[in-house]
Amino acid sequence: MSTKKISIAEIVLWFFVFILIIISLTPFALGFKIKSDYTTLINDVSELSQFDVAVVNYDQGLFSSAVTLAVKIPNMPEQVLFKEEVIHGPLYLGLLSQGKSPLVVAVIKGELDMASLQKTFIQQIFAGNNPLKYQTTINFSGDVAAQFYIPAVDTSFSDEHGPVYVLSSGVIMNEYYSSTTGLVKGDIQMPSFKIKSQVMAMNAESISMSFSGSMGANDIMVGDSVVSINLLDIDSGEEQFAVKDLVLHSVSADSAGLINTNTRVDARELLASNQKFGPLVLDLSVNGINAESLNQIQNVQSEVEEKLEQGVPPEQVNAMMTGQIMSIVPDLIKQAELKLNPLSINSELGKLEADMDFTLDGINADTPADPMFLLGAISLDLNLSIDEQLLKQFIQWELENNLQANIQLGSEKSKKIESNIPMEQKVSENIQGMIDESWLVMNEGVYISKISMHQGELLINNKPVDPMQQIMSSMGEVEGGAAAQQSP
Repeated sequence: MSTKKISIAEIVLWFFVFILIIISLTPFALGFKIKSDYTTLINDVSELSQFDVAVVNYDQGLFSSAVTLAVKIPNMPEQVLFKEEVIHGPLYLGLLSQGKSPLVVAVIKGELDMASLQKTFIQQIFAGNNPLKYQTTINFSGDVAAQFYIPAVDTSFSDEHGPVYVLSSGVIMNEYYSSTTGLVKGDIQMPSFKIKSQVMAMNAESISMSFSGSMGANDIMVGDSVVSINLLDIDSGEEQFAVKDLVLHSVSADSAGLINTNTRVDARELLASNQKFGPLVLDLSVNGINAESLNQIQNVQSEVEEKLEQGVPPEQVNAMMTGQIMSIVPDLIKQAELKLNPLSINSELGKLEADMDFTLDGINADTPADPMFLLGAISLDLNLSIDEQLLKQFIQWELENNLQANIQLGSEKSKKIESNIPMEQKVSENIQGMIDESWLVMNEGVYISKISMHQGELLINNKPVDPMQQIMSSMGEVEGGAAAQQSP
C-alpha cells in the first residue's frame, strides 16, 4: 500500500485557500457585527454633536452595505440626508494608497445627498460637484478616524442684486475618537475663501481650528480648542470690518462637579468703522459653574425646542420655562468666580485697560429671591482706564446707534431735535454726566473708573452709593428713554 506524500507546495497552497475562504467569509460575518456597532456609533455621534442623527435605511450586503443617514440640524425645516457605503473588513486594500493599514473592521465612505437639500444656490456654487465627501475608518480596537472634504470652488452666478463670484481653496477636516479613553480630537483647515457681489465682498485667509476633549463626569464635553484667522476682511461699501492674526483659545475642565473655563482672545489688528485698533487682548476665566445645574438648563432648553416644534406659542413657552430656569440659577452660580484680566485695547486714539473679579458668596438653592439678599452676596472689583479720545469715539458710536433707533421709532419732532444737536456736543455732555455721577474720574488725560461691591456696600471711585437706588435710577432712565421715543 502506497502513501501519497504531501509536498510543501501543496501545504502552502491549501493554507492560502484556507486563508482566502476565511477572508471571503469574514466580511459577511463582520457585516452583522458592523450593523450593530454602526447604530451604536451613530447614537454616540448624535450625543457628541447634539444633532439628531438617525439611520433611515441599512441595506446589508456581502462585502459592503448601503446606508442612508438623516441629520436634523436646528433651525432647518428639512432633514439633510447622507448616502454611505460601509465596506466590511477585515481587509481593505484601498487604504494602502493612503498610507494606512488595510486591516480594519470597516471603512465608511459617504457624501451629501444633494436632492435632500433642495437649495439651488449650493448647486450653483459647486457646479454639479458634491459639496461634502468623507471617509471613516474603524479599527479593531474600536477607534474611529474620519476625514471630511469640501472641494475647491471657482465659480460665478447671479442673484437678485447681480453677479456673485466665489473662490475657495476648499476645506479639510480630520477627526479622531478613541473608544478606550473617550478622547475626541480633530482639526479644520481652510486656506482661503473669497466672495464678491454687488452688495459686499469678503476675503478670508488661513482659517484653522483644532480641538481635543472628552466627556467629563457629568456628560459635558470639556477640553481645549484653538481658532486662528490670519485675515478676515468684510467690505459692504459703506462699512468695512477687518481683523488680522486673530487667535481664540478656550480651555475647559470638569473638577468635582464644577466646570472651569478660560478663554483668551488675541488680535494683532482690527479695523471697524474706519478706525484701526490693535493689538487687542481679552483673558476671561469663568470657574465654579455647577455641572448638574448646567445639564438641567440644557434639558429645559430641549423642552423649549420640543414645545415650539409642537406649535405652542413662544409667549406661553417662555412663561412656563422662566420659573424652572430661575429655580436652577442659584445652584448654577453659587460657587461661580469670574475673572477678567486683562482686557486691553490699543488704538490710534489711545488705550483701554480693564480687569475685574466677581464672585457670589453664600448663594444656594434655598436662597430667597430677595434683591437685597442677592446684592449682599456680590463681591466685585472692577478697574478701568481709557484715554479721552478713545472714550469719545466709543460714546460717539453708541450715540450714532441710538440716533438711528430714534429716527426709526421717534416722532418727527424728536428727529429734528436729535439732528440739530452737534455730535461733539452730545459726546461731551455724556462724558460730563458720567463725571458728575462719579462714574469717571479724570487723571492726566486718562479717565479712570473703580467700582467695588462687598457685603452690600457699593463704592464708585471710592464714593458710597446705594445699590438699589442706583439700579432704580438706571431703570428709570431706560423707561424714560423708551417713553420719549413713543411720545408724539
